[in-house]
Amino acid sequence: MTLLRASIAILLPTLLLVVGGTAAGAILTVRMSLHAPGAGAGLFEPGSVSLSSWASMGDAHHRGIVLTTILAGWGVSLLSTAIGALLALLAVPFAGLRFMGVMVLILAPRLSGVIASLFGLQRLLPRGWIGSLIAETWLLVPYSTLILVIALRGIDPHLVPAARGLGASRWQVLRWIIWPLSLPAVALTLQLGWVWGLGAFLGPLFLGGPDQSTLAFEIHHEAFDLGRWPRAAAEGVVLMVLTASAMAAGSWRPRP
Repeated sequence: MTLLRASIAILLPTLLLVVGGTAAGAILTVRMSLHAPGAGAGLFEPGSVSLSSWASMGDAHHRGIVLTTILAGWGVSLLSTAIGALLALLAVPFAGLRFMGVMVLILAPRLSGVIASLFGLQRLLPRGWIGSLIAETWLLVPYSTLILVIALRGIDPHLVPAARGLGASRWQVLRWIIWPLSLPAVALTLQLGWVWGLGAFLGPLFLGGPDQSTLAFEIHHEAFDLGRWPRAAAEGVVLMVLTASAMAAGSWRPRP
């Protein structure tokens, strides 16, 4: 048995579990979205088929939520990648214990706990679109930075001194060497931020206002606060489509 076949055989149960679980969840969500709303204390009418939940997806309320979700995805993607790139460029020149110390500081938002970080941000940021966007970006930046640090440290260390020796400025080195070689990692962080932002929940929950409801937040509200599971499932299907679109769009990787 070759190494590739052995690896596939070892990973096959996990892959089947992930694929099967994802497919089962998607199918059950679609089916739930086609149930009639529950009467009285019921969450839905078992065995029923209704498009009433889908009919509400086109109203102004849900159009606004979908637009807010898309904007959150783009905003978190661009902001987390930009901040991650800046932090990565600052961290790469360090080595040894200093590098480890810098990385600990960068990863601090994840090491301190999500809830603790968000409670702290509540004291510093105003509620609204800006606060919600910064909160989601704050949670993602450590991952984006880590990806970009790994990519930058993988660049041949002889290229920069050679370019500088040939008369290239720092800006030219960044523009013509570091930037092209880091493009695959940048594309990955953009995709990661896009998907993360589409599923934004904690940021809108802790720092958002009524006009900053995303699909993830609205699904929770419809299902657990209002008990309207079919409508929450319809919103979940819309979110799945948006996420799948982001994954498909992000599957392209520029060549360095």
